[in-house]
Amino acid sequence: MMFRDPLFQRTLVKVVRSSPDLFGGTVDNSIGDKNEWSGLPVIFDEVFTGIYRLGRFSAASFLGVDPDISVHAKLLTGGLVPLCATLASESIFRAFQTDDKSDALLHGHSYTAHAVGCQVALQSLRELQQMEANGEWDWAKATAAGDQVETPSDAAETRRVWSVWGPDFVSWVSHQHQVEGVWALGTVLALHMGNTDGVSGYKSNAARGLQAALAAGNLTDGKIHSRVLGNVLYLMAGQKANSVTIRRIEGLVRHALQNAAD
Repeated sequence: MMFRDPLFQRTLVKVVRSSPDLFGGTVDNSIGDKNEWSGLPVIFDEVFTGIYRLGRFSAASFLGVDPDISVHAKLLTGGLVPLCATLASESIFRAFQTDDKSDALLHGHSYTAHAVGCQVALQSLRELQQMEANGEWDWAKATAAGDQVETPSDAAETRRVWSVWGPDFVSWVSHQHQVEGVWALGTVLALHMGNTDGVSGYKSNAARGLQAALAAGNLTDGKIHSRVLGNVLYLMAGQKANSVTIRRIEGLVRHALQNAAD
């Protein structure tokens, strides 16, 4: 859990960037930008966390840092066409900008510069940023009015942490005996189910029962297809999901957990 702690991650980035001597390098006092590549390049995998998945355009903002390299994929196109993008800071880009072929980054994925995918991604990003500007998630933010954090890079700036999943629902789920823990952030809801088989991690089947109950659904509200990783069940709402849809899904989760309890 230490490696998942935001304070640890923030501290790790600070140490890596300010102590290149730890990695066989030398301190360059000429670097004026605090986010300039120093020590080791800091990489953020934002395939799962970025582009408003956790309620912000970039999950890196929770730590108040800018990565040297970041990776994005699924939400660029909403799954319409395959696309992956690897972004790099100017200093990283310059490291490969030579006339020597041995310095080049010669490997790329199959959909690099896919013309249709790139255009879809541009439009998708415009739409999502316009949704934020128009306050289309204000209904979710209103229920999290008391949950605020200070951005580490600027203590004077306070940004709200919010979730589409209702606080009363999250609290109710957390008190169910078969649930070890639950967290909700942005569009993501993660339920950590208790291990009854003594197996932990990805090998656990503890969440399979709830997954099956949600897939069976009911005649009134339908069915839910969910993702399970070991004993953790993930529900991820779409960025355009409204409060009516979310409350209906919450009802299905309540029903599935209650039936499991019975």
